[in-house]
Amino acid sequence: MTGKKLVVAKWDASSTGPSIFPSRLALASLLLLAACSHPDTGPPVRAPATPLDPETAGTIEGRAIYLGTPPSAAEIEFAGDPACTAAHPAKADAGDVLVRDGRVENAFVYIERGLEGRVFERPKEPSRIDQRGCLYAPRVTGAETGQSIEFLNSDPTLHNVHTQPERSSGTNFGMAVQDARRSIHIDEPEVMVRVRCDVHPWMRAYVGVLDHPYFTVTGKDGAFRLGNVPAGEYTVAVWHERFGKRDTRVVVRAQQTTSAEFRFGG
Repeated sequence: MTGKKLVVAKWDASSTGPSIFPSRLALASLLLLAACSHPDTGPPVRAPATPLDPETAGTIEGRAIYLGTPPSAAEIEFAGDPACTAAHPAKADAGDVLVRDGRVENAFVYIERGLEGRVFERPKEPSRIDQRGCLYAPRVTGAETGQSIEFLNSDPTLHNVHTQPERSSGTNFGMAVQDARRSIHIDEPEVMVRVRCDVHPWMRAYVGVLDHPYFTVTGKDGAFRLGNVPAGEYTVAVWHERFGKRDTRVVVRAQQTTSAEFRFGG
């Protein structure tokens, strides 16, 4: 199978044709948008957390694999912004297909059903997404509903953060200063919430938002682990931006480890 290519126009200061590099009007619009954005008023209040005895909890662990030859990754040409081309002099993979020896990285694994009626304490630490080298890092991550999601701009260039949830209100604000930080939160569960930069159209990120802490992202070995899961029956699901979604039923028993394997391709 052939890979997808992100076609990006190169910027030429003398050109009157299309350009991904923002015009002065576009820059002004983004900065005005940032200035006029309303401050975060805080997440909704959660009910008291449901007590959980660790002695009655278990673990779910497993792996996401790809059978056969995976498709090629999309290709990015970092053109148009000198800060981006300085970080990436050559073309690069988008990071949408990371498969090594059949092991799938950057797959989002989460408990989809089985926790209804339980309430969990909201994390105090934020989920962080950096804008570094004109890419989002991490590309795939998760957060709980109402948890602070902090965006950092590590680049010496303008970015904007455009979140596109389907079940909550989106955000769209500019970050023109290097080392700038800004936090948001998302109130409704959704897998996945898309994030993009309108200034650099190849920049994409995905945030899985759940009302519980049982989610993770597979590592380079395709492995995942969900610990301290209350004993019970669950549907565990996996999402991948190119390969789609899979799910399986598992039974978690106290002080035991339950295995689950997700297969793509084949």
